[in-house]
Amino acid sequence: MFTKIDNEDPRSIREVVLDELRNAIFENRLKEGDRLVENIIASSMGVSRTPVREALRQLEIEGLATSIPRKGTIVIGISIEDALEIYDLREVLEGLAARLACLNISRLDIRRLRDIIEEMEESIEDAQRVEDLHVKFNTILLHSSKNKRLINQIEHMFEYLKSLRKISLSTVETRRIAFEEHKKIMSAIENGNESLAEEEARNHILKAKERFMARYKNQLSEVF
Repeated sequence: MFTKIDNEDPRSIREVVLDELRNAIFENRLKEGDRLVENIIASSMGVSRTPVREALRQLEIEGLATSIPRKGTIVIGISIEDALEIYDLREVLEGLAARLACLNISRLDIRRLRDIIEEMEESIEDAQRVEDLHVKFNTILLHSSKNKRLINQIEHMFEYLKSLRKISLSTVETRRIAFEEHKKIMSAIENGNESLAEEEARNHILKAKERFMARYKNQLSEVF
């Protein structure tokens, strides 16, 4: 189930193990109620038990797993309540990031964002490519805010966003709508209108939340 550690990876072994476990949870390879057994994970990834133990503790801190006496570490995963809370936080924090970026962004980064917008339009049929471009756009915008604490807060949520984005951008139609929303954010930033940039960024998150909920309800109806 788990990928062997790449010795060329510049990250610490603990970080690699943590990312692998997080991704397995977000991608539903590890489901709610599954046990996370140290020695099995360590053997599968070709590492000692120490970084695995540290990674499991971090998953508990993040609320993705819990330790139960006589059962060990159990996957909790992301609930619909968790997802909605993340969207609520994103609306406020990413709105602020867009406002600050509007005031601090460099001409080079404006050009980079414009190139990403153009590539989004060209790649609209390719779900994975569009998701990757969203990450690039958001990362540039966030770091252009020049606010270290804000950057840390939002980056902490980025891993959680992978699974949510796969749902909210699951169709060509939703990707086209999200693309148009990004164009509006881009336009506000290019024009130096920080109030409008914040408004458009917050509106984008609200709409993403609506798309997520609509798709989530459809998936439930397909199951039941």
